[in-house]
Amino acid sequence: MIIPLGLNLRHIRVFLAVAQQGSVSAAARRLNVSQPALSKTVADTERLIGQPLFRRTGRKMVLTAPGAIFLRHALDAMRNLENGLKAVSGDGPDDVLSVGVLPTVAASLFPAVVQDFREARRSAYISVTTGPHGHLLDKLRRGDIELMIGRMPEPDEMAGLRFSFLYEDTIELVARADHPGLSRKVRHILRDYPVILPNRASIIRKIVDGFLSAEGIDGVTPALETVSLNLALPLLQSTDMTWFISKGVVARELQMGTLGTFDITAGYMTGAVGITMRSDKDTSTHAAYLIELLNQRGALS
Repeated sequence: MIIPLGLNLRHIRVFLAVAQQGSVSAAARRLNVSQPALSKTVADTERLIGQPLFRRTGRKMVLTAPGAIFLRHALDAMRNLENGLKAVSGDGPDDVLSVGVLPTVAASLFPAVVQDFREARRSAYISVTTGPHGHLLDKLRRGDIELMIGRMPEPDEMAGLRFSFLYEDTIELVARADHPGLSRKVRHILRDYPVILPNRASIIRKIVDGFLSAEGIDGVTPALETVSLNLALPLLQSTDMTWFISKGVVARELQMGTLGTFDITAGYMTGAVGITMRSDKDTSTHAAYLIELLNQRGALS
């Protein structure tokens, strides 16, 4: 099929903005155009292509199957155009995507996404920064990373940021699979066995402290504070220590039967995992493709 007469770069930019923002109003603000003008451009794009690209659900704009296919190729076309412009101007292509990854996804979801990205974009690579939640938020605000993947920030941290949901993750109390106390109640476990807590700077520490307080277990002195699997796992395997940690960090160990979980019924130990970005920055083509892959993998989580 030849490119329809009349389809131009403006149509592609508007389509990408709506697909990435998820609504006409947010896309209009990003492109600094009126909502009626943007809606007309979307309608013109669908007419020229001959396919519905979005399904309108309330104020949300959800990609249809043809829209998802067109998104992938439109992103590639924009990336190739950007690289071509950089090449003729003497600048090399910007093929490094800098992201921040929290432990809850670093050990579970993200490795598979990196493989998918690498297979599709051989000329590009991802530069990953890991660390505490606050550290990565600071890097995001400074522009050192383009996006952060992990737990949703607190409401008072969201100024100037936007969050895209991927899946729910729970905080578990884990120990080695043959731990002698796995069938006992949590308050007895924490009284009789040493516990590893998340670092105070980690985003899940407040949730764990709230759980302990609700259980009437105040003033717990941890054997260690960490969210590092490399550090905690050997201790769990060789001792009777327990560990409060996001399930995503230990998903492989739970699946393999190396670790087991204690029964925690508190619903508030579950939280949203997703992608945090700056509201004032456009999404690069590489970042948009990574977000597409994360959404695909997140839907399977």
